[in-house]
Amino acid sequence: MVAAALLAAAVFPPSEAPGRMLVMAVAAGVFASAVADLRAVAAVTVLGMATFVGFLANRFGDLTATADAWSYAVVIGFAGALGSGYRFMRFLPGAAGQEPDRAAYRPFTCGSDAVVSPPDTPFGTSRGA
Repeated sequence: MVAAALLAAAVFPPSEAPGRMLVMAVAAGVFASAVADLRAVAAVTVLGMATFVGFLANRFGDLTATADAWSYAVVIGFAGALGSGYRFMRFLPGAAGQEPDRAAYRPFTCGSDAVVSPPDTPFGTSRGA
């Protein structure tokens, strides 16, 4: 999100809050669609919202902004929710008993079989295996 904020600040001038918000929303949505851990998605999305309000809509990290800045930040949160929903929908079985895309829900590993994220099924528990 910090890289997205730097990109938004470099591409759009301070008067273009919708453009800056769009860059942050796309980054939050892409992250949410790639990461299965909902806690990480929530933390990064909230960080993106606070970064937008504090540094892109205002200056010097001031989070006591106008309602306009926070209304843009809600769109960033919505993009994070859409990304999580997209990831969940990829897990559901398709038409006529088609198998779901299980590769989309594999846990991240560090080198060997060490799992660094919780089981990433939709409800947090592994089923059948």
